[in-house]
Amino acid sequence: MFKKLPIWLIFFSPWAWSQDVGTIPKSRPALFALQGATVVVGNGRILSNATVVVRDGLIEAVGTDVAVPPLAWKIDLSGMYVYPGLIDALSEVALKKGPSRSASPQRTQVPPASQQQPENPEGAGLFPHLRAADRLESDMKKLSSWRDSGVLTLNVAPDRGIFMGQTAVVNLNGEEPDRMIVRSPVAMRMSFQSVRPRTYPSSLMGVIAHIKQTLLDARHYGTAREIYESHPRNLKRPETDRALEALQPVIQSSMPLIFPAKEAKEVRRVLNIIEGFPLRCIVAGGFQADQLAEELKDKDIPVLLSLNFPEKEKDAHPAAEESLRVIRYRHQALQSAFRLHQAGVRFAFYSDGLKSGSDYLKNLRRTVQEGLPKEAAIQAATLWAAQILGVDQQLGSIESGKIANLVVSDGELFDEKTKIKHVFVDGEKHDVPAKTRDKKEEGESADTQTGLRQMQSTAPDTTPYVQFDFWEGRRAAP
Repeated sequence: MFKKLPIWLIFFSPWAWSQDVGTIPKSRPALFALQGATVVVGNGRILSNATVVVRDGLIEAVGTDVAVPPLAWKIDLSGMYVYPGLIDALSEVALKKGPSRSASPQRTQVPPASQQQPENPEGAGLFPHLRAADRLESDMKKLSSWRDSGVLTLNVAPDRGIFMGQTAVVNLNGEEPDRMIVRSPVAMRMSFQSVRPRTYPSSLMGVIAHIKQTLLDARHYGTAREIYESHPRNLKRPETDRALEALQPVIQSSMPLIFPAKEAKEVRRVLNIIEGFPLRCIVAGGFQADQLAEELKDKDIPVLLSLNFPEKEKDAHPAAEESLRVIRYRHQALQSAFRLHQAGVRFAFYSDGLKSGSDYLKNLRRTVQEGLPKEAAIQAATLWAAQILGVDQQLGSIESGKIANLVVSDGELFDEKTKIKHVFVDGEKHDVPAKTRDKKEEGESADTQTGLRQMQSTAPDTTPYVQFDFWEGRRAAP
């Protein structure tokens, strides 16, 4: 039998202090106050000479007459600006690169047997059960350019198939992948990618039919399961289908579908697909979405605007002439944010394949140069994005109770000369280094886009061969 030990001996013994009593937070201290800055709240309000109090990663108070707690670490930001962390509303940046990633082959190209993907047991192009949250990586060497440019939150999405999988909103806090997750799942990402050649669906018409049929199957599957669960006796048990099971939140309108649609005809295609289904829908791309602004507003369909604007080919032949249609399309892409704002359509921004956060910030500034008011630009990149993704109670503005994702700059964010000095992610402070590395990244990004992305068509009707599109009923110009 052990003898009873005095309480003081147990408390001061080396054994007691060696026990694991929890992880000590990295940020020092857990309570601090940002003082004297111009705070752009994100909801249209701007506070001069304001104070933001952060405790344990959350915003405790913000205002011009906030009492600073006695033990808070005071940070003088006189002359600085504080913004909410920017949100990339659709991204693949923080996903692990694995063997499952595969570019969709062109219709006229048949990949060798060694490169062809095996048949998906759930069905052609059906990956709705895949979760981006399961494939996250927290390597800040790859993500640092985004965080240093003020993009502190990503809506990370799977990247293959037709029903591509479930997105996750994550913070770039550099911790373990599970700690990055703010909300998962968020939305179902869709595409119009055709499956392997000579395999249904290998055409656009087939893909659209496949999407509609899958939604009908998911609705029937849900009804059958409800009937069986309410009357399990004397009924044959329905077969379990992982893909259709994952689509139940979509059918029940609790999870939105994100469809790609840059041109007006593609937006119309999406509206036709969801006709007859009580679905929540988000349009991604949106270069010509303003042409259907009234319908989008009436149906409360938000738009994720691509910041990867179509550019003129830099290495094109000097004597090559561009059609008026191509020039107009490129101009419409830059004007889309301004026109959607005028029409009253909710929108946010996403990177759409941009290589670095500096490119995101640079093109976000371009939307302001093209007429979008600064207040609308910052709201679209923060609060509106959070509302569309369903995380506006946690992110998107500098308000009490929300996560402390903050960007500190030495001037207005949309001024090209403005430098970001510090960022706070989940309340943890990170100093942004000199921009010499960002300049190198921008150069590499430009070279990459010129050498690779510009090989693809960035405007309609510019393909170098004659092709008849049976779905759209038009003939592409040679």
